[in-house]
Amino acid sequence: MTGASVFAAVFAVLFAAHVWADHCWQTDGWAARKGRPEEEAESPPTAAESWRALIAHVAVYHLVMAVMLAVTVVLLDLPVSLAGAAAGIGFSAVTHGFWDRRWPVRAWMVKTGSGEFAKSPQGRYSVDQAQHVFCLWISALLIALI
Repeated sequence: MTGASVFAAVFAVLFAAHVWADHCWQTDGWAARKGRPEEEAESPPTAAESWRALIAHVAVYHLVMAVMLAVTVVLLDLPVSLAGAAAGIGFSAVTHGFWDRRWPVRAWMVKTGSGEFAKSPQGRYSVDQAQHVFCLWISALLIALI
């Protein structure tokens, strides 16, 4: 099996895990509280509530990802090392948590000339999802190459 085919299979798994875990395994409470406390929120969470929600979301998301990756590796007999899986999932966990704090998405949008789009919840959601998928691409490379 070539590195390219391992990368393709792993990326497909990570993308499927992302869509499922980010949308079907995240509670309303986690989604509402995981960004850092923001002044414009009606009743912003405390810093501790925000971090608890973020950590819970990232943990469940990556547990789902790890299980889906493990099942795929075993069933398809993919040559994926434990170190590669740990590096890829670890990178995903750190970057997912970073983007889900919300301020990095807004800052990115303003810095790249999308300040008006950053005012739209749909705009912020779109860029958040794009950043997650980009980071999954890097995670898949790490998993396939290590």
